[in-house]
Amino acid sequence: MSLSYEEDEKIATRKKKKSFSINNSTLILLAFSTAFYSRIFCSITGAPSALNFFHFVSVSFALVVALATSRTRDRKQIALSWTLLWWLLVFLGTMVASALINGAGIINVVFNFLLLGEPFMFLLAIVVIPLSPASLKQMRLWLLVSALINLLLAQLQRILLLSGNISAAGMRGTMDATDGVQGVFFVTGAGGYVSAAVSVSAALYFFLYVKAVPLWIRIFGLIGAIHQILISDTKQVLLTSILAWVVLVLTKVQNIKKLLGYLIAFALAVSAFVWAAQNLEAFSVYGYWFGRSYLFGIDDPQNSALGVKSEGIRMVLSHYHSPLNWFFGLGPGHTLGRLGGWSIREYWTILSRLGATDPPLYDEIWKFINGNWLALTTTLVVPLFSWAGIWGDLGWVGLGVYLYLGFIVWQRLCLDDLSRFLLLTVFVYGFFLTQMEEPGFMLTIAAFIGLRWHENRSKFQNYLYERKSQLQFSVLQDPSSFSPNRTP
Repeated sequence: MSLSYEEDEKIATRKKKKSFSINNSTLILLAFSTAFYSRIFCSITGAPSALNFFHFVSVSFALVVALATSRTRDRKQIALSWTLLWWLLVFLGTMVASALINGAGIINVVFNFLLLGEPFMFLLAIVVIPLSPASLKQMRLWLLVSALINLLLAQLQRILLLSGNISAAGMRGTMDATDGVQGVFFVTGAGGYVSAAVSVSAALYFFLYVKAVPLWIRIFGLIGAIHQILISDTKQVLLTSILAWVVLVLTKVQNIKKLLGYLIAFALAVSAFVWAAQNLEAFSVYGYWFGRSYLFGIDDPQNSALGVKSEGIRMVLSHYHSPLNWFFGLGPGHTLGRLGGWSIREYWTILSRLGATDPPLYDEIWKFINGNWLALTTTLVVPLFSWAGIWGDLGWVGLGVYLYLGFIVWQRLCLDDLSRFLLLTVFVYGFFLTQMEEPGFMLTIAAFIGLRWHENRSKFQNYLYERKSQLQFSVLQDPSSFSPNRTP
């Protein structure tokens, strides 16, 4: 009786005196944890907020170790790793060029590259190493347990906030019992959105691929994620998921059977949502939200959502002083991204000593936001968002390189619909504030995409191994059946 690929792999793993893959996988998960749990750790222990930056060090270290110690012999895996590494270096080179053209500080380059490039670095660290079945199981368990902790903390925070036992006093003022539901990202400005997005991503993975768990438990996980969206009032997460789903459906145009299946499921989901918004108290806020006609400029065309959203882009264009700005922007951390919109000013006392340069648009953009009632009403129309930030900081060249990195992930790593859906949610989030630059969220998405890539790869290798074993067994049973001189 022939052994399966996974059984053979387990035997080979036991025989190894030293396993680099297991050590690397553990190091990668520890690096993930430094980003995922840092906020709640600092909130509970009162540790310095600078600890929230430690994940930049841990992820970089995990990548260097993975690249240096990986023993993979798979040519496709090696080629993919080199492709990701090369384009990451090109992206870094684009930032350096932009900084030189615009006189941005080197610390701007470092932090902007880490904010935008860290998810790709983390994904590269996962992809470059061979993962045994035991390592895959460890990674899967670690991610799901982390997501469960996040979900349970969010539910508990709601109770404690309502009872007044805890306070959600963040950097931007005191938040109520809704905004303070942030799971492991307590307490941050956008922690509620990040936490809910993580719960949705993990719940979908749990529902679709952890088939060993009874169906009713997996459904309960989805219900828990939806409940978190409701109690945290993170409508943006729901909207993003719907838009990502629509785009995913459009990619299925060539596959009519799948397209029809997705369209039917989408129609049922939308119908159920509309009914809930009109008939259930818990969903009533969504009916009110969609009824706000001023978002679409019906009441005041001059103050439409699109007009407010694009104001930052107009400001960037007004600051162009050279034709090179069209290609390389105004410099890393200088415009509409997380670094230029928040972080540099928040940590100015530290970053200024390291040579950071002040964002030239900061005062102008915040004066506009604070003076515009629509921008203060909903974060959906705030003119600070990641895609505008990448374009404003790095120009069309930088935006093109970043999009190409995403295309590599889409084409070569997203081998199933869940991975594609997760990547599309990142794309959509890029238009709403700077969640695309939130390490806890982005590393979670990268981890699930990397996990699914390894799982699909392992499944394919197992299939090939079994086919090979079957052929060998057939030859032993009837050697003449494979004789080149055999008459058909």
